[in-house]
Amino acid sequence: MLLFGLLLVVSCVTSTALNDKTKAQDDKALQKQVLKERIQSRMAAQNRIIDSLIQVKDPRLKKDKDGNFIRPNRVTPSGKPLYYETYHGRSHRKAIKADVVGTGGRAGYNLTGTGVHIGVWDGGHVFAAHDEFTGGPDYFDPSLSIEISDADAAAIWSSHPTAVTSIVVAKGLFHKDNYDITGIAPGLAKIYSYDWEDDLSEIFEQLQLRANPDFILSNHSYGYPLVDSYNEVIPNQYIGDYSDWSALLDEIAYLYPTYLHVLAAGNDGRESYPDQQVLGLDQLTGSTSAKNVLTVGSFSMDDNGSNKGATEFSSAGPTNDFRIKPEICGLGENLGVAAWAQDEPTATDRYRASSGTSFASPAVAGGVALLQQLHKSTFDTYMDGAAMKALLCHTADDITEWAGQDITGPDVKTGYGAVNLEKAALLIKKDEKETLTIHNFELDQGETETLYFQTTAVGGLLSATLSWYDPPAAFYASNTLINDLDLRITQEDKSYLPWALPTTAQQAVAVLGDNTRDNLEKVVVSDPLGGRYKITVSHKGSLQRINQAGEFENTTQKGALVVTGPGIFSKSEQELDQFSTVNNFLVAPIPAKENFTVSALNNNIPFKSLKILSLNGKEVLSKTRTHFSLSSTTVAISELTTGTYILGIETETGTIFRQIIIAN
Repeated sequence: MLLFGLLLVVSCVTSTALNDKTKAQDDKALQKQVLKERIQSRMAAQNRIIDSLIQVKDPRLKKDKDGNFIRPNRVTPSGKPLYYETYHGRSHRKAIKADVVGTGGRAGYNLTGTGVHIGVWDGGHVFAAHDEFTGGPDYFDPSLSIEISDADAAAIWSSHPTAVTSIVVAKGLFHKDNYDITGIAPGLAKIYSYDWEDDLSEIFEQLQLRANPDFILSNHSYGYPLVDSYNEVIPNQYIGDYSDWSALLDEIAYLYPTYLHVLAAGNDGRESYPDQQVLGLDQLTGSTSAKNVLTVGSFSMDDNGSNKGATEFSSAGPTNDFRIKPEICGLGENLGVAAWAQDEPTATDRYRASSGTSFASPAVAGGVALLQQLHKSTFDTYMDGAAMKALLCHTADDITEWAGQDITGPDVKTGYGAVNLEKAALLIKKDEKETLTIHNFELDQGETETLYFQTTAVGGLLSATLSWYDPPAAFYASNTLINDLDLRITQEDKSYLPWALPTTAQQAVAVLGDNTRDNLEKVVVSDPLGGRYKITVSHKGSLQRINQAGEFENTTQKGALVVTGPGIFSKSEQELDQFSTVNNFLVAPIPAKENFTVSALNNNIPFKSLKILSLNGKEVLSKTRTHFSLSSTTVAISELTTGTYILGIETETGTIFRQIIIAN
């Protein structure tokens, strides 16, 4: 009877768990179906308005060279037609360190983008017959697979998408002194080429209907200009605001967390308009203000790849609810690209030099493909898009000069800085052994995610970057953040805060404070390191999402945390305690190989010298200072033989001895 009762209990528990899982799956399926219907409804409503404008021959419509009306990409609530424009060299590979992580690079990763599928939406389609994609008539290896996904290729080739795609995948057949045409990820498995009509529907179709697990990102090098070809300023609700298109993009990413939407910030950095509050700011339009996308600006540099700075033409944020946008930058100035021309449509070897965030964006998308290839080969899975955003912003090279100003930290022109694929790839490989380097988690109501860090070396910075895909907000919300997560690093009674933009007035540079707007936060410990720190992710209020009835309901929130520092990260203090000694010093690693580090666990206990003695008391190595000033130091021991030694640490109150093992 007892056994029967236990089996009954287990059966009931299992049945409940299965029912809960089935309910969650049904709920997610319902969300996706409702999102599909909402996208279709929005597109249908827009198309009806566009059809009516064409029917009445609205004078605001553009015409092609034959006098036919050109369908606008969207219509504002007031009836104004909007048209997308493309955002128009040197080595973009070197600029973001793709040459280091790519084939033959010094890092030894040999990444090419193998296995990854990318969608390229643009104003027309890629000229797939270009030599940079096929390899030319003398090329015998497999050609890149480019699928023209939504139209007849013969009528829709265009130079801009051809150039954009070459930034990602060109084979590098053409070389000139000032230009390297080789793409960031020339070994990509597949490119899906779409024109920009119905882009949201087509993205959703790729994710839902095709259910292709390797389709994990797309590039979009187009958007609405601040000032159109009629010299009219775009309506205010499309400048920096959170539109219906932004909300739909956020919902797509929220339901498909491995997908990352990469888009160009725009080329309106030199533009101004009547209602602009601060000259040079608030220039982002359309979907660039979405939360769960990666908005890419442009940086410039000299010919040898140094002296990175903000590109003048690159559009600046912030968003109207004071979020840091763009988040990241790629090289977008004076690049060599593949080309196609209407007057010579069959020529497969045309090239040109171009500039624009149009080319910064696909460089970053190609870089994401390389990092995803590395992550897939290391862990047999792709990174979530939120984790990729955290990784890119965490490892970016801060661009500290803008318009003659010295700027440290993120700003609304260059975001968190220039993409550095070498640093990002290093952290992916580091995460293989130190599994908390890129840490994914899920918060429930009232929960806090906590990591602990113990300093073990001299120099370096402790930093953490948090990112999450936030649920979509209401259109044109004054604050679009639904779930406000908080990242903090604390030591005793001192707390280090993330960067955030002031919310009282538009400002170019972020300051340290409580960030209540962004779904990406970064904290850096600015003081000299010593001792133990706590890294926490908590949340304000309730974790919520808007359900299908348009009402708020409680939910959990997934997130990703990237951490680096000269020491050890752990989920528990008890694990760190095993490295500590009763004498307030940490010696690690033990056994030691090429070197070990001695760190004071209490900053008030400095030391002056270290001595290593053999077991018979003979001094075999020493390291000393003239006064008691050390809180941490590293000792090279490669010349010592394997064995057991005595370590002496000289403090102001005497010398502390402990046994160490060297295993060279």
